[in-house]
Formats: sequence, structure tokens, C-alpha cells
Amino acid sequence: MFSRSLLLVLLGLSCLQSFTMAQSANGADLCCFEFHKKPFPASNVVSYEETRSECSLPGVIFTTKKGLRMCVDPEVEWVQQVIKSKSSA
Repeated sequence: MFSRSLLLVLLGLSCLQSFTMAQSANGADLCCFEFHKKPFPASNVVSYEETRSECSLPGVIFTTKKGLRMCVDPEVEWVQQVIKSKSSA
């Protein structure tokens, strides 16, 4: 009886894990809880991605030439300018 209960628990955990992995494959794996406020040149940004819609704060994650990932506020003008410059490139 104990082994049957243990098997059900393990099966449930594996289903939960695969569901969680599938959801994170649809967007950025991170949510932003605070934003980098100081502007920096668009030339330092190699890519950007929006955070998932499930995140409490909408955000954008910039990846720099040095591999740093920074959360920025998509409503701020300098962030919009960087996104615009990367979209047209």
C-alpha cells in the first residue's frame, strides 16, 4: 500500500514538473521585480525579450555584449528607443 501511494506522489510530481517546463518554454524564463533605471547605449544591447504575461510586472530583459541580463521598464522612453533600434536592425 505504501509503495502504491509513493508511486502516485512521484507520478504527480513528474506531471507538475513537465507542465512547468512547458509553460516556461513560451517566453522569457524570468520575471522582473525591479528595473534598471540608468539609461545605457543601444550599442551595448545585443538582444531583448519580453517577460511572460504571467509576471506581476510587465518587463523587458536586455542582454548586453558582456552577457549581462538587465530588467528594464518597457514604458520608459529610452527603453522604447533601444527596442526600436534593435527591431529595425
